[in-house]
Amino acid sequence: MGLLAAFIVLAIVGQVANVTICLALERFYPSSVTIPIFFVLWVGTFWLAWRLALRITEPRARPAMSPDTQRMLALLTTAAEAPMIV
Repeated sequence: MGLLAAFIVLAIVGQVANVTICLALERFYPSSVTIPIFFVLWVGTFWLAWRLALRITEPRARPAMSPDTQRMLALLTTAAEAPMIV
């Protein structure tokens, strides 16, 4: 769900920037130049938004456990599984 939300937000922000850039270019260049630029930016925005959403929502790597922590975890796991002798 987070991936989809991040993609939608990034795509909307990118398309707003896309429209703003093309409207600014239309003041200096004819629409026959700005329309192809708009379509290239339109496709590029979706591609970039997807790549950024993947990077943003990528699971974090867990830090490696120290050997002492691994031994303690193995000892506790073994102790919890062993039957108690009374």
